[in-house]
Amino acid sequence: MPDDYNLLNLGGLTSLITNVNVSLWGNEILFECIYDPTGDRLPYSIVFHDCRDISWEVFHPEDVTDPEADLIGFHLGENTHRKAALIHTDIFEISILYGSFSIHKGENLNAEADLEAGDLGITIASNIVPIVNPSPVKSPRG
Repeated sequence: MPDDYNLLNLGGLTSLITNVNVSLWGNEILFECIYDPTGDRLPYSIVFHDCRDISWEVFHPEDVTDPEADLIGFHLGENTHRKAALIHTDIFEISILYGSFSIHKGENLNAEADLEAGDLGITIASNIVPIVNPSPVKSPRG
């Protein structure tokens, strides 16, 4: 993928988005994803925190009942509300002006991240492992 997808450290294969959760009145957006959809189908989540502006366009309304959307393009933009992230799929495109971004891979999607990617505002949790019955990510109230 000729975009920021490689910054997620998932390897060279593509991903699917299986769900999008908007919480805290749009201040947090969680994307539930599957890496290696034709092989191990490893789950991970992408969370945008401190969101200030969200622009969403559905390209193919007839496909909104599909259980998965193919991730076509992923651009991080810039954190601290400087430049919007852009996620493009075969069904929709979403633009998010955000404060910080994190990715959670593996069994405990609520675990603290243990790797950071510099000043991009990215935190990455370790180890991709299959999970059974994932629970939704909950944000602590401040």
